[in-house]
Amino acid sequence: MRKPLSLFISPRGERVAVAAGNQVTILRKEDDYQEPCGIFTKSHDILGIVDDADVIYFIKANGEEITRITKRHLKISSTVIGLLAENDSEVQQSFLCSFTVLTSDGAFHHIEISQESSASIFPVNKSGLALKRQFPQNVFCFDYYPELSLLVVVGSITASGKSDQNLVLELIASTQFKGLYFERKGYAGHLAYPKVSISPKGDYIAALDMNGCLHIFKLDKETYSVTNFAFQGRTNSDRPSNACKDILVDIVDFTWWSDHVLTLAKQSGFVAMLDIVSGLKLIENEPVYSMPVLERVQKFEGNIFLLEGFSSEDRFDSSNSNRRTDDLHHGEQTPEDRSNQPDISRMRWNLVSLSERSVPEMYKILIGNSKHQAALEFSDRYQLDRDEVLKSQWLCSNQGINDLNTFLSNIKDKAFVLSECVDKVGPSEEAVKALLAYGLQLTNFYKFSEQNNQKFGEIWDFRLARLQLLQFSDRLETFLGINMGRFSVQEYSKFRVMPIDESAIALAESGKIGALNLLFKRHPYSLAPFMLDILAAIPETIPVRTYVQLLPGRSPPRFFIREEDWVECDKMVGFISNLPENQDIDNQIRTEPIVKQLLGSFWPSTAELAFWYKHRARDIDSYSGLLDNCLSLVGFACQKGVNELKQFHEDISYLHQLVYANENDAEISTSMSLVAWEQLSEYEKFRTMLDGCREENVVESLWNKAIPFMQKWSRRVSLATQEQIADGHSQVDRTRSESFLVRWLKEISLVNKLDVCLMVIEEGCRELQSSGFFKDEVEVVDCALQCLYLFTVTDRWSTMAAILSKLPHKQGRFCLK
Repeated sequence: MRKPLSLFISPRGERVAVAAGNQVTILRKEDDYQEPCGIFTKSHDILGIVDDADVIYFIKANGEEITRITKRHLKISSTVIGLLAENDSEVQQSFLCSFTVLTSDGAFHHIEISQESSASIFPVNKSGLALKRQFPQNVFCFDYYPELSLLVVVGSITASGKSDQNLVLELIASTQFKGLYFERKGYAGHLAYPKVSISPKGDYIAALDMNGCLHIFKLDKETYSVTNFAFQGRTNSDRPSNACKDILVDIVDFTWWSDHVLTLAKQSGFVAMLDIVSGLKLIENEPVYSMPVLERVQKFEGNIFLLEGFSSEDRFDSSNSNRRTDDLHHGEQTPEDRSNQPDISRMRWNLVSLSERSVPEMYKILIGNSKHQAALEFSDRYQLDRDEVLKSQWLCSNQGINDLNTFLSNIKDKAFVLSECVDKVGPSEEAVKALLAYGLQLTNFYKFSEQNNQKFGEIWDFRLARLQLLQFSDRLETFLGINMGRFSVQEYSKFRVMPIDESAIALAESGKIGALNLLFKRHPYSLAPFMLDILAAIPETIPVRTYVQLLPGRSPPRFFIREEDWVECDKMVGFISNLPENQDIDNQIRTEPIVKQLLGSFWPSTAELAFWYKHRARDIDSYSGLLDNCLSLVGFACQKGVNELKQFHEDISYLHQLVYANENDAEISTSMSLVAWEQLSEYEKFRTMLDGCREENVVESLWNKAIPFMQKWSRRVSLATQEQIADGHSQVDRTRSESFLVRWLKEISLVNKLDVCLMVIEEGCRELQSSGFFKDEVEVVDCALQCLYLFTVTDRWSTMAAILSKLPHKQGRFCLK
């Protein structure tokens, strides 16, 4: 009858076919009917479809056409009313599937689709039911109920026929009713297409005529009698009403929702559900659809599909996310068609699935779609737990203070509430504090007591959660302090779960000394084991004086932390000690009081501190060349009681004098690294101090650098010698008896630096006892004579004589030969 939209559903709903214009779209349940089938499977699902020219098509699920049959092949002249798909899946057959064709004259034709995709036609009772005296002269529509082998047809009179497996029909019941089921010539104002449908359990039959009137019949399955069903509509007062006449008219399509519930599509577009037994409508707010077509899944109650069509120029409601839209292709139309039908070339369609849901399922759907007010009303109606709605409202909210007071505080599930207080970070500082405070308030009910002394269980989870809340609260205060009161959700969220040593190292690497200092003050016990690594991360170019307060001394400073909470007690420490190691959770539950009790007052030994200071000083010099920072670092260490570094500090100071020589000493400055300086022997260091000296500056260099260095080394050697003698070592290295100055003078004599030797000996003999250049008269005289013998020049007699003249007077009897 040139129906613009048709809907076909497989018995279990695995496949849905939409016939629109001259296009058929096949959809699958696997992808929620979202995309047309494009993948061929070995499934034998075959769609049989008849067009308005009585051509029958057989199509695979992927849209591939198997074959087509025309009226000429069937050798019929009557109109094809439809196809019966026979359920023969359990029977071993040589063919793929089979269909029975019913024509308007009541004749049947059996068609088998072979494995080779060809069709065989077998006439079955060609005269059909037309031979029966009471069977209608013309068939307009039919429905088949496989479980009862029951065929219902509407024709000149309504008839019920029962068949065996070979479709040998027996008329078992018939009834008469008034309704328009065929097109009158010149009349094109029909509202609906003829349709008859048996209810899912076979208790009722409903028939729709072309005027949109729905007729309902009661079927007695024992006697197979068909009687008119006396339907009575009801009002809100639950009293019978004559409104039933209004309910069962102006209907464009219908299908069964369950055995006694009809789904009706009205001319206005409203879709209603009607309980024919109680007479009540089951939908309060009836949805509206355009040109709705209804069909049900045959094997299941409470599962129907609705197909709607509309012009592409009409507004499309995109809120129905489960609808699929497709364009209708052009189809050939006669002028008469165009007057009666919408323009197919401009039509689109949507497919909507409607499924029965249990009360819990419906509750979850409402909540999942964030229809919170409807869900609350639903929960009140069915006495459901409102917690699920409140949880959803909280999770969908901004999670600010108002949301906490409105939603979270009204949730009965305390474990959920506490987890939200622990895991969520509010949008503002105030919201974060409110969440933490509320969580602490909840956990106050789980204090230690004699009555509540379980070793394991949920109560310990709440106590652990309290530790997390305390830790997050401490971290919040620290975060605000190091960020000068500025709050950031993203940054705080990272900071509060990050290991505190990693945060400290990050601050150190960025040179944020003030923030680092605050971190050490607020989390001293947690940071103490990582203190040296953190300080080593400070850029070498930063002056040491800016972080001298962070440098460790021989003994730890006094740590000041907040007052302990009731949960930060010995019992909790014992419980934590027995927990499996988990770095993530450890960072969140080990508050400062807990760490203090677990680790005690951790502090590096003096040897470890001395080693670290030396290593750090070398790194500073290697990476930056700033010897000033090296000297300051070791100097502060000595001030803090690490006395083992005094000699190291002196060595750096001597190198510092060389590196930072003034303009007058530019010739004797050096760029030697600290590591290279340490690798020199003591004499090599002495010699390096005098490298490049001339007669005009050698005395100054000796007084300022070399002689103090030599004297300090000599004292150390003397002390070492005394210790050796005390330990029973009588032999002493004789090379140590020769001073650095004598050794150096002999070396420069070999290169004939007579003027330099003269200046040194003259200065040394001026105040022999107090200058410290030489030990006594014997050493200076011996040194001078050795230098004179080492000279190789022969034209500097006056200089050599001057050297001898500077020697002590009583030695004047010495002369040159």
